[in-house]
Amino acid sequence: MVTDVVSQTSPKRVLVVEDERIIAINICSTLKQFGYSSEYVSEGQAAIDCVDNQLFDLVLMDIMLNGEMDGIEAAKIIKRRKDLPIIYLTAYSDDSTLDRAKSTEPFGYLIKPFNSRDLYISVEMAIYKSRIQKQLKDFQNKLSETQKWETIGLVAASISHDINNPLTSILNLAELVAKEASQIGKQSIREHAKKISSESERIAKIIKNLVSYSQTTSTLLTYSDLYQIMLETRSFLHQYFLKEGIQCEIESEKLPLYFCQSQKIKQVFLNLLQDARGRVLNNTDTTDRKISIQLQSEETTDEKSIKIQIIDNGKIDPSKLAPSQNSLDITQNLIEEHKGKLERTELADGGIWMITFPISEKN
Repeated sequence: MVTDVVSQTSPKRVLVVEDERIIAINICSTLKQFGYSSEYVSEGQAAIDCVDNQLFDLVLMDIMLNGEMDGIEAAKIIKRRKDLPIIYLTAYSDDSTLDRAKSTEPFGYLIKPFNSRDLYISVEMAIYKSRIQKQLKDFQNKLSETQKWETIGLVAASISHDINNPLTSILNLAELVAKEASQIGKQSIREHAKKISSESERIAKIIKNLVSYSQTTSTLLTYSDLYQIMLETRSFLHQYFLKEGIQCEIESEKLPLYFCQSQKIKQVFLNLLQDARGRVLNNTDTTDRKISIQLQSEETTDEKSIKIQIIDNGKIDPSKLAPSQNSLDITQNLIEEHKGKLERTELADGGIWMITFPISEKN
């Protein structure tokens, strides 16, 4: 069984997939000069077998390969199995091939012939960016319902420190590359460098939101603004909504402050928004992905309450019911701790989560 743990001090490993043997040897020789470990194969299936049985930090993939599959098809399989960063090597390409290549979300393109400096810059930036994204993905996975928010605060601060240092280096290097590309008239390289800068700044914003969100949690019972908590939760998920094309709108009337443990209410909102997000992404019948949140106060002769509706146009995925149910059980318990009630209504074109929090004398 191959482990996914790679030492940060070990040489970065690059798999070169190139059917021209001389070109492949030259690329490997250049990579060695810059301190990388590399090997090459000439066919797509051989590349897939390599990443299945060995550890690599990056794949340099020629688009036009001999054999039954081209580089794009091989890249799709590698990305699905290992999620490795891939840089395409190509001498030329038509629009349809480029469109196929884009679907695999490559970390860059190198147009043949390229020099050693272009190769080094592309490889180094792709590996650093990939490692940053994996740290973010790992942290997102750790945001499970069983974790304590106190731990989240510590982890967020640690990740912020670990990521911001290399992120600053990437931004500085991208700026230098853009300036140098302008001087030598390499417009395509300049555009790639600008793209690296914009993506790095997006990562920095995600980290900032994460730290801000975790630091405002509290285990104390306090008078809290539920609308503000919901805004903070949406902000925390904003980058994911933006990437996935999900519209998330909030409507709220003037609400009374609610006496609660704000960190537990945040967990409730986060769990239910994540559930709605999963349902929306599972709905392949529409590209119009929507989550609507409505907050309002309600008063009857018997009680006062705050009602919150989270409305989605998604679908249930039966294969994901088990982990989702675990999350919802925890959510239910947190709501019951606050004497509240959680209900789900399934509609033909989606569904509604309804949370009711009674306002006690303390509120």
